[in-house]
Amino acid sequence: MKGLVLYERGKTEIREVNIPECGDRDIIIKVEYAAICGGDVHFYNGTLPCLGEYPIILGHEFAGTIAQMGPDADNYWKVGDRVVSENTASVCGRCPACEKGNFVNCPERETLGCSVDGAFTQYVKIPGELLAVYPNCLFRLPEEMAMETAPLLEPAANAYMAVVQEGQVMPGENVVVFGAGALGLFSVQMARIAGAANIILVGMPSDEESRFPCGRKMGATHTLINGPGVDIAAEIAEICGQRGVALCVDAAGVPAVLKQAVDTVRNDGTVVRIGMNDKPYGYGMDVVNIKSISIVGHMGYNTTSWRNVISLAKVGKLDLASLISHKLPLSDIKHGFDLLKDQTAIKIVIDPSN
Repeated sequence: MKGLVLYERGKTEIREVNIPECGDRDIIIKVEYAAICGGDVHFYNGTLPCLGEYPIILGHEFAGTIAQMGPDADNYWKVGDRVVSENTASVCGRCPACEKGNFVNCPERETLGCSVDGAFTQYVKIPGELLAVYPNCLFRLPEEMAMETAPLLEPAANAYMAVVQEGQVMPGENVVVFGAGALGLFSVQMARIAGAANIILVGMPSDEESRFPCGRKMGATHTLINGPGVDIAAEIAEICGQRGVALCVDAAGVPAVLKQAVDTVRNDGTVVRIGMNDKPYGYGMDVVNIKSISIVGHMGYNTTSWRNVISLAKVGKLDLASLISHKLPLSDIKHGFDLLKDQTAIKIVIDPSN
């Protein structure tokens, strides 16, 4: 089979790769569709090294059909089941995070497409050792859900965790989302579902044509362009008034944006940092104490996040399809990365069969 292989830092090519072997307790998934994540772009650009050993097949947002099961695999599943993967490949099962069911935070976690072979190919193995510890690493898909939209459940679950579980938004509160990429747009949608009043999406000039219209469709009541000389905090204060902003979601990650979020959120408010950037913060932190702000470091989701976004999608309250701007064959995946680098795409799904 063919797969997109990261063989050195920042160097990828489509190669012939082996179909994974199915052990006694393993499950093999035929990948129907996979989606390109912002993290994949970092691997592609070389701004993030492989988290395991080279070479590795990229891709961690995917859905498919169970094609093969080992003789001792969990009989909860059967060949032909339509499933979406949470993309964990292994966990220790013993650390404090695993004890609480927060498997994404296991310090020994391996991730499909990040540290072990992933889903930009036709078949992926879910190890039986993982299923024994973490049976909810796979979820059945509702029959009414289109397979090509199912990979977007992964970023949706991320946003659900950030806005609802970590941000604890209550109906009627005001929310600001910095960053108009997929996670920012899903955060806007989760704020709408949670009943937020004003939902302000802050992005760059390049977001105005494609991502801002999508943001407004997702539920943004206001869209603001960030840039030099713009007093974002003042513009947001004008919109939100005395109630202020209960939650800021930093889906951009750069230090200047985190500073804006800290300045913008009201006293006793919360900032959830989704976006990643390894540059130093570079600002004084006294305001965090003075305003009694909670800054939450966000990583992933848990079983509750996944079950609830699947339920929301099933009843039509979560829009996945509107974020898909392009659908490409695996053979044209590098064009997809270029579209995302240029910010002319929102979410790209890949068909690995051609």
